[in-house]
Amino acid sequence: MTGRLIVLTIDQPYPPNYGHKVDQYHRWRGFAANGWTLRLICWRSPQDPPAAPDAEAKLAEVFDRVDELPIGYDFSSMLRRLCLLLCYPSHVASRVPHAATRRRLIAEAREFAPDAIILDGIYGGVLGSDLARACGVPVIVRGHNIEHVYFAGQVRATANIARKFKWSLALLGLKRYESAVLRQADWTFDISADDVRFWQDRGITRISWSPTVYPGDVCTNIIDPGQRQFDVAYIGNLRLPNNLAGLTWFVREVLPLLRAARPETTYCFAGANPSPEAIRLFAEAPEITLVPDAPSADEILKNGRVLVNPILSGSGVNVKSIDMLRYDAPIVTTAIGAQGFDETIRGEFTVCNDAPGFAAAIIAALADPRPPAGREAARALFGSAGLEAQMAMVSRIIAQGRHRDLKCAAR
Repeated sequence: MTGRLIVLTIDQPYPPNYGHKVDQYHRWRGFAANGWTLRLICWRSPQDPPAAPDAEAKLAEVFDRVDELPIGYDFSSMLRRLCLLLCYPSHVASRVPHAATRRRLIAEAREFAPDAIILDGIYGGVLGSDLARACGVPVIVRGHNIEHVYFAGQVRATANIARKFKWSLALLGLKRYESAVLRQADWTFDISADDVRFWQDRGITRISWSPTVYPGDVCTNIIDPGQRQFDVAYIGNLRLPNNLAGLTWFVREVLPLLRAARPETTYCFAGANPSPEAIRLFAEAPEITLVPDAPSADEILKNGRVLVNPILSGSGVNVKSIDMLRYDAPIVTTAIGAQGFDETIRGEFTVCNDAPGFAAAIIAALADPRPPAGREAARALFGSAGLEAQMAMVSRIIAQGRHRDLKCAAR
């Protein structure tokens, strides 16, 4: 079965160069390739990096229409947002459309006649609920983190006072709003098995685990280890506080140990939208080749003999850890980098939480840069099998909604 979906994402899901964009873009690309008709509503802030030159064409291959709504930072927009903070967390308030935009989107949604509304992240929930009510269709949520736990971690991870205030403001009312969205949704697909248990313990039962999927190109690494450009590779958002905290730990505590033990080691670290703090940090490590705003993870990760994820805090599943599983290279990470997986998948990572152990694990992996046995079986979970399971579940939820409508009509 296929269907028609309106997908709401926090920002444009292309290029898939970090976290939630990887998760979103590859999933919907897979749905579209299997005959689903998709429309996208997303938001753009003036603080976002410029759109990729090929973004419009790439998104057109997946979505038959893209509505990119601006997040305003002028005086009237900020004043309106302050008023909305009485009802919604800040990241939600910034994505509540004006009345005229709301009316237009509802009219266009009714004409499109979707089978379901997908909240790919909770922050477009106000508009998503309006569209679902107007069209009489179910709401399906994709959970990327326990958002209120994730934001609290970002507050702890940043030392910058302005950023700490910004993250703290975004945390206000978030726990209550997040719980309400998940309780009201017809179903939630969560990226993390651990997070599913978290919500089930709090009485939310319409929820299941659903991994990030890479349809059609699960294994993209065909380069022999001896021909790869770098010994150690990393890719991730270079602005988020928890990523920066982990990278700071790597540069200041792990890297000196690697310099002393293996000075010839080469490094490539890449990621989106590097902050001034990230630029200053990598200036301390001239041996690391920094690639800002890499167009995709592929060129970076397939050229690393060992892949690292030195993340120290976070919620959900680290999508970069899943991304790394696509490649035939050992992965060294922390316990946070391996959370959210079952024991079979956790066995694909070498987990070290202290700097000496992390450095030693990298050196040992470079001596034999081959992945653990079973990488193919682990990767299959994130390929076509995972995609087929997600499409089947969405179809089932749509069918259940239609069945309820028929029962109500018969009364």
